[in-house]
Amino acid sequence: MVRVRFCATAVFVVATAMLAACGGGSTPISVSLSPSSPQEIDQGETAAIVATVMNDTSTKGVSWTLTGPGSLSDSTGPSVTYSPPTTNLTSSQQATVTATSVANPKKSASLQITVNAAPQIPLQTLANGSVGAPYDQPITLTGGASPFQWSVYNGPIETGFAVAGAVPDGLQMNPSTGVISGTPTGAGTWYFEATVTDATGAFAFNPLLSIQITPTGPAGNPVPFLNQPLVPTAVSPGNPGFTLKVNGTGFVSGATINFNRTPLATTFVDAEHLTAAVPAAAVANAGTATVTAVNPGVAAAQSNVVYFQVGAPQATVSFAAAANSPLQVPESLGVAIADFNEDGKPDLVVTGAVSVFVFLGKGDGTFALTPASPIRVPSPPYDDFASPHVGPIVVGDFNNSGHLGFAVGEFQNEAAIILLGNGDGTFVFSSAEIANALGQPISSMEAADFNADGNLDLAFANQISGVSPVVLGYGKGAFNTAGDLFTTGFPTGAAVGDFNGDGKLDTVVASGGSTVTGGSGLAVSLGNGDGTFTQESTSPILLGTSLSAIVTGDFNGDGKLDLAVTDSGSNTVFILLRNDDGTFGLTSIIPVGKEPESIIAADFNNDGKLDLAIANLGDSTITVLLGNGDGTFTPASGSPYASGGGGGPFQLAAADFNGDGKLDLAVVNLNGTGTVSILLQQ
Repeated sequence: MVRVRFCATAVFVVATAMLAACGGGSTPISVSLSPSSPQEIDQGETAAIVATVMNDTSTKGVSWTLTGPGSLSDSTGPSVTYSPPTTNLTSSQQATVTATSVANPKKSASLQITVNAAPQIPLQTLANGSVGAPYDQPITLTGGASPFQWSVYNGPIETGFAVAGAVPDGLQMNPSTGVISGTPTGAGTWYFEATVTDATGAFAFNPLLSIQITPTGPAGNPVPFLNQPLVPTAVSPGNPGFTLKVNGTGFVSGATINFNRTPLATTFVDAEHLTAAVPAAAVANAGTATVTAVNPGVAAAQSNVVYFQVGAPQATVSFAAAANSPLQVPESLGVAIADFNEDGKPDLVVTGAVSVFVFLGKGDGTFALTPASPIRVPSPPYDDFASPHVGPIVVGDFNNSGHLGFAVGEFQNEAAIILLGNGDGTFVFSSAEIANALGQPISSMEAADFNADGNLDLAFANQISGVSPVVLGYGKGAFNTAGDLFTTGFPTGAAVGDFNGDGKLDTVVASGGSTVTGGSGLAVSLGNGDGTFTQESTSPILLGTSLSAIVTGDFNGDGKLDLAVTDSGSNTVFILLRNDDGTFGLTSIIPVGKEPESIIAADFNNDGKLDLAIANLGDSTITVLLGNGDGTFTPASGSPYASGGGGGPFQLAAADFNGDGKLDLAVVNLNGTGTVSILLQQ
């Protein structure tokens, strides 16, 4: 962070001397100083002092002396400049400057100067608080001259980047004392920068402050997590009513399956299985439905979205660019899909440079940039020396409002910025604005309820630092750090699911390696149900040369989650099926295009079996592997497909953009300027 500090120099007005012209010298000489009253300055400032000698017909003036620390300079006879000591002061010091008449040394005047240490807000840890409990905490300040003016900084800085930060909801800073007080209304950690200006205009700041608020009261029901595939994954238009089977984690009695936001008659089977009756009217016409699960509760939070196609099965797939493809997004790196304005049409959010771009879908495969886009992403106060270059993005309802927002990861600044949806395609930053990622660069993020309290949490994969933390959310868009995920090398991707069937969400992290350190492989972290993790006994699984992305799903229909992992070093996809003994076994290695960087799972040809789509950065192609339902895959007859953006595809996302019951692709291309291709399935 670059700051320009202005130190006010105490400059004092020179009083005009009036010499007595009468009395034949009988009036005694007198000496006075301007300023005449004791002065208080900060270290680094100076004081200009002027002496006036009355009735001195000799005009010999004064001599200057100093008692105490500091020095005198720039004496021009009637004036002098006092400078404080240059060594760092830890407490106030006193100095006395004396002007003595040369004509009559018995006549003098003195000025007392108090030198304060320059104002500083030292490194400090502020006390934690609890929701509903009164909080009162001063910020420590050393040096400076009172009175002081305090504030919490949140705004632009000299480099042009915005800085985020605030005190917790329900608290405020006293602008005169710097005391933070009030009653917290939400849990999480708020990061902020405190600034103070003293009476002389000297300025100090500390961007490394934070306050953690812990939750109180009972936790809510978990946020459900849905696995792929649904059973069935698709039906043809005009299909009669049927029973939809949903597998996942965190279901409770009374849970409801929503089909295009409409609640269905739902049967609770157990914590990992629900069934629902889908009426014939819901699948009468071609289209794609959003399927979510919601547990009962005051703040009922919805699960992740899984798509259900109403479309005829196809032997293969093919794609063509949409009418306004590609979309222009400078330096685009990440993409996510959700219905942000709740009109039943999928929308896009894309990260590019230091901003996010929101495109609302028109339902015909074309998109319109929202008036508020691009949205500039701020840097966190604790780490804003670099550009807040944004990359990965994950969708979620982080404040249980019923409206989807998103978290966007910053590559260089160890943070994710949280935006809350208003349900109309507009967004606001959460009051905390920041989730601390504790490492960089962020290569992947996942949102899920790891401690089953009814609020979405975040898991990070941080590529260079190797740290993959989990932070727990509390429904305000604020987070507290919890556990770390296990890794093998340089984390590049993560996937979530209940791999051991204990009803608690687990995570697997894929890591790249190097010829020097190795480390390419998978690490499985089993959730303890409280946001912490235990490494699975068979983990790590050393695999490949440089794993780049990972996705999970039940590829062979046995009810257990399997893995598909891209390896950019060998240009392959590894398929690992979950065995009955709880281990993952490598069952096939499938060649794909050059440098595969992204992978997603979905039923692209509506045959009821999960397929895979892979973005190949090195040769600008998309590979589609059609699932056979037994854990094996066959390349689609037209695969690989051109990415359609004039550059290497880096990220993928899938949804039905034109409402024809077939899943389409959004492809982020690294082509210098940045584009997002919209590829519609034919």
